[in-house]
Amino acid sequence: MLGGFFIVAIKGKEADQETVDFLKTFKPSGVILFSYNIPDSVDELREFLYSLKGKVGYNFFFCVDEEGGRVMRIKTPFELPPARQIGEMYEKGMISDEDIFELGEKLGSFLASCGVDVNFAPVVDLYGYNFSVIGDRAFSSDPLTLGKIARAFAKGMKSGGVLPVAKHFPGHGLVLQDSHKELPVSYCDEEEIKKHILPFKMVSDDVYGIMTAHIVLKNLDSLPCTISRRCIAELKSFFRGCVITDDLTMDALKGFGSIGDVALLSFEAGCDAILICKPDYNLLADVFEKFSKDVKKRVSEGRIRDSVQRVAFLRFKRSFARKSSI
Repeated sequence: MLGGFFIVAIKGKEADQETVDFLKTFKPSGVILFSYNIPDSVDELREFLYSLKGKVGYNFFFCVDEEGGRVMRIKTPFELPPARQIGEMYEKGMISDEDIFELGEKLGSFLASCGVDVNFAPVVDLYGYNFSVIGDRAFSSDPLTLGKIARAFAKGMKSGGVLPVAKHFPGHGLVLQDSHKELPVSYCDEEEIKKHILPFKMVSDDVYGIMTAHIVLKNLDSLPCTISRRCIAELKSFFRGCVITDDLTMDALKGFGSIGDVALLSFEAGCDAILICKPDYNLLADVFEKFSKDVKKRVSEGRIRDSVQRVAFLRFKRSFARKSSI
């Protein structure tokens, strides 16, 4: 069973037997936490996460979307403003790279103390383009400014003990629609696409993963980036870490088959880790079984080994050989 290529959602706030049995059987590499998984206190959360790892008995990572502002799964004991507020203060000279590093470090230290290993942040989408789903989750409309802020924030989180994952490549600012609800399509030209990709290149040496966006760039491919070989090849041309899909249960991908079908398509395209945010253990079991059965028929052993190594960067906090991005 090749469950190690998956990151999954789980039920509830306790290490119940159903969840333990599921994780033991299918062994996903990661578990993503949502607000419904978070107990009332940090002590209870820490006990829950450590207890679950102990009962399951193998090494997996806990991850979360802890961006600041309106995207916060765990209540922090300090203020973590929306990214755009941070960006505005940076642009006005009110805060520096060091201040942003310290904020990231503070967040990383807090999450690590809770038992969280990976944070799906920073958001590296450009501000001012997409207000349906991104809005104030983005730091800046200027690619270079955004790249500098995201880089400092990511370095801080890593220093604090949590591995950062940038999102959503190649930039959700390239489209207007919300990929949770529909499939966004962009007709932007090559120069505009390069502008949105630049911040990802800038942050690529300081994050351990980059998450894909379920968006179509018509000037690159007719398929959504998550299942586009051309889009993922562009990402892997400058990034050696783990490429993670956004949630495969989002409506943007409904026209491309079942979740099991899309999981295989995303892996074939070059993604290394597959995110499924629906805590339905029967559904997940079916996806894992289909994937494990079909992937070796359609993907080379060398490519599978490469993705195992990339997932290991997150799973075992391994370092990887970076290369200069800009």
